[in-house]
Amino acid sequence: MSTASSADAGEGTERVQRPAHAPADTKWYAHPAPGGHQVLVGVVRARRSGGARPPAVLLVPGTDGLTTAYTAFAHQLAAVGLDVGAGCWFADESTTPSRRRIACADGPTFKGVSDAAVPDLDALAQATKDALQTDRLVVVGFSRGGGIAMLRASLGADEPVVSVSGMLEGRTDFGAVRGEVDVVARATGVHVPVLLLHADADPVVPVQQARDMEQVLRAHGVAVTAKYYPGTGNGLADQTIRRDLVPQVAAFTCAHLRCPTS
Repeated sequence: MSTASSADAGEGTERVQRPAHAPADTKWYAHPAPGGHQVLVGVVRARRSGGARPPAVLLVPGTDGLTTAYTAFAHQLAAVGLDVGAGCWFADESTTPSRRRIACADGPTFKGVSDAAVPDLDALAQATKDALQTDRLVVVGFSRGGGIAMLRASLGADEPVVSVSGMLEGRTDFGAVRGEVDVVARATGVHVPVLLLHADADPVVPVQQARDMEQVLRAHGVAVTAKYYPGTGNGLADQTIRRDLVPQVAAFTCAHLRCPTS
């Protein structure tokens, strides 16, 4: 992927050309990742005329990888005043190419919700901060993306986390990846605000995983909010959750970070 000139990326993050299948209305940046790889993030800035920069949100996909559903959601969040990044924490290794799936060339290998994948998410978070020139970031993870976001928080990351249908106990109803861990068992290491959103009949990740995480976080005095939805979907695929995501993420972000009063 060739680079393009940029004055708004921080050190280590560079503007790159639009990857295959990506929308044209999103700016793209690459950042070095462990093992000689790179992570890719597309950013959408809120419209504003002067004044303070808003907080930023990073969307972390699940096993489906980065798709146009995430960049579309990024634009919805930008429309309510947040800067947003949507990125790849692993390479697209799909054998069934889809025009909805954004190509993430040279990304880290997929490791699931494992300790080995946390540095890959670290790189993606730094890419987003550099591209948006901010240190105020909320990490919003979906399914396995919710699991890796919570695992990273349990290891000391200081960004608030939103876990949407998060895989939090090392398994889904479709199996697990070797090396994946039970994040609930490590929840005592979490010291940042958390928002848990989960469908109560999720067919992929049992809702009990979110309830178990909520219970442990509350017992250890973590600021946690949980909302459970009727239905059977998972993450952005659940239309009930998707309709409520913008107000939930915006309210959570502004409650814990500084949002411009306008």
